[in-house]
Amino acid sequence: MSQNGKLMPNLDQQSTKLLNLTVLQRIDPFVEEILITAAHVTFYEFNIDLSQWSRKDVEGSLFVVK
Repeated sequence: MSQNGKLMPNLDQQSTKLLNLTVLQRIDPFVEEILITAAHVTFYEFNIDLSQWSRKDVEGSLFVVK
């Protein structure tokens, strides 16, 4: 139950999805279900004039919900 000295929860995939849904519903009670999950994402913005990407200060888990 320990990985690199950190305590890891013993949850299966369905339990994790239910826990995440409960947390999301606290933020937005209209969330019905989680459709897609990404463990970690980072936002980038494309500058058309410079033809380059710049990293934004937004990152973390991503949930696509119904």
